[in-house]
Amino acid sequence: METIQQEAPRQISEETVPTRVVVVDDDPPALQALKRTLDDRGYVVCQASTGEDGLDIVRRDRLAVIVADVRMPHMNGIEFLCRARAMQPETYRILVTGHLDVHMALEAVNRAGVSRMFTKPWDPNELRRVVDDAVRAYERTKERERLSGQLLATCEDLGATAVELEREVQVRTESLLHGLINALDYRDTETKDHSRRVAKYSRLLALNLHVPGDLLSVVQRGALLHDVGKIGVSDAILLKPGKLTEDEWVEMRRHSEYGHDILEGIPFLKEARKIVLEHHERFDGKGYPQGKSGHDICLGARIFAVIDTYDAITSDRPYRKAQPHGTATEEIRKMSGTQFDPEVAEAWLAIPESEIAEARRAAEEA
Repeated sequence: METIQQEAPRQISEETVPTRVVVVDDDPPALQALKRTLDDRGYVVCQASTGEDGLDIVRRDRLAVIVADVRMPHMNGIEFLCRARAMQPETYRILVTGHLDVHMALEAVNRAGVSRMFTKPWDPNELRRVVDDAVRAYERTKERERLSGQLLATCEDLGATAVELEREVQVRTESLLHGLINALDYRDTETKDHSRRVAKYSRLLALNLHVPGDLLSVVQRGALLHDVGKIGVSDAILLKPGKLTEDEWVEMRRHSEYGHDILEGIPFLKEARKIVLEHHERFDGKGYPQGKSGHDICLGARIFAVIDTYDAITSDRPYRKAQPHGTATEEIRKMSGTQFDPEVAEAWLAIPESEIAEARRAAEEA
């Protein structure tokens, strides 16, 4: 049998339309008999005397059920139903034949997706019952699709709303955190603007290390918030003008853990919290609070370690004036491999002094 190319499914309007059934038969009396049998069921019954005319109806209308005779000129009922199935796969297909054999039945089911077959002469009551059942099944399917579409649209709307709310939460939370950083700057005047400078420096170094874009903000936030835990350190220790005792140093060093705890429960700061916790770890394992070493320390904290030392050397402190860029870079070079990750240190040393100076100006003017 010659294979006829099937047409792609058609996009037909989903607007509410009367339930439509099409009957296709090249024998006019049989066609009229099919129509009369279904006329009193409340459907719009369309007629076609050839497969080509039947396909025109399939292209035009949304159909619940197709009833077709198998023997028609030019295009038999099975070929017609195959094409109709490609265009409207959800439509129920019924085949009418004068003689049913096993080969035809298999072809009708496998190729055309026929759900029921009748032999002539068919029983009008049985045909009505089968078509009624098919229409109800079709309408249930369409209703499920409609509800699924509504659910999907609702989920998409909720998803968009959730994204907007999450963005709003991030904006508000970041505003609060910046306010907290301001408060810390006023409290710890020794290191005023330090947090903003190291945040800018850390981003600059991360860019030079080719850190992916989605991690740049993590590095910058972690650097900005690195000392947030100092809010839990008493003024007697934080603002003490002289050297700290051993017990006082134990308390001061806990600020990394305090900061990590303060940021708990803020989802978009989950990765930045690691930097806050590990920003005093050393590449050789002699840092605190966990004594991590090498690449067990998160990259953001390894970046920060270099930046923190650079900013400490090049900024004014009560006990000394700011040192020049060269002094800071020499110290970083000397401590590479012990205090600092060598790769990270080398990347910082490769950045022109002019770019670093520009980042500092941007931080202090913010």
